[in-house]
Amino acid sequence: MHLGKDAYIERGLEGRRRYFQLKSKNQENLLGFSFEELHYLATCRDIAAPLLPESVLDRINRTLTSVALHLGEQSASAQPFSFNGKGFIDYAPHLATIATLRKAIEKKQICHVVYRANGRETASSYRYAPGRILVMSGALYVQGYRLAEGSVLQERPTTFSLHRILEIAPTGEFFQFDAADTEARSSGLSWHKPKRVQVHIAPQAADYVRDRIWSNDQSIEDMEDGSIVLSVTTTSEKELQAWIYSFGGAAQVFNEKGRGDRGLR
Repeated sequence: MHLGKDAYIERGLEGRRRYFQLKSKNQENLLGFSFEELHYLATCRDIAAPLLPESVLDRINRTLTSVALHLGEQSASAQPFSFNGKGFIDYAPHLATIATLRKAIEKKQICHVVYRANGRETASSYRYAPGRILVMSGALYVQGYRLAEGSVLQERPTTFSLHRILEIAPTGEFFQFDAADTEARSSGLSWHKPKRVQVHIAPQAADYVRDRIWSNDQSIEDMEDGSIVLSVTTTSEKELQAWIYSFGGAAQVFNEKGRGDRGLR
């Protein structure tokens, strides 16, 4: 079988299934992108769009369009995804903070952070090792560890709301531990020590909960009446409680008697 200069057969293995796929070199270019990968990037852009300043989103759109033209693909500027939230945080004034955090995370730099917590009129200063930036419920957070004065060793896990960071600057020092806490398996941000919680979900909401991942170590028990009991590990009881309330009575903390309880204790 003659394939020609611009075609080749891709071989692969998915589980126990071996596959052969005819591909064209015209689908790829020197940048290493294919049409499929471009679509994945466009999807990531669409998902992140509500959190991005308009100027940054415009730059991303122009870049994707340029790559699309190199591939001979239609413009990737159209956004098929739409997210309508009741409120959003404008992160345009915080781009410098994001840039500093990204560099500090990459180089494992210790930072001096001035932070004003929710409900506080005055700010506090911290010696901080940033580990990763997280997105949750339309907001950005940075997760890492506080350090004692003069120490380069982790002291306690700390999560900051990114838009509440007033000042951040590298100290010129570096840390060697995993500030991202990549082994964390719990549901929610790290506000306290992990706690195992069971949540009873009524039949009308069971499929919605069953179809999603809420915690890497979650387990689901089916009940005779069509309801389920979701077991998760949480590091933020307030966040979990807000999630339970969002079901309007269809979700309750599961007590030892097998009935819904009104809240976390």
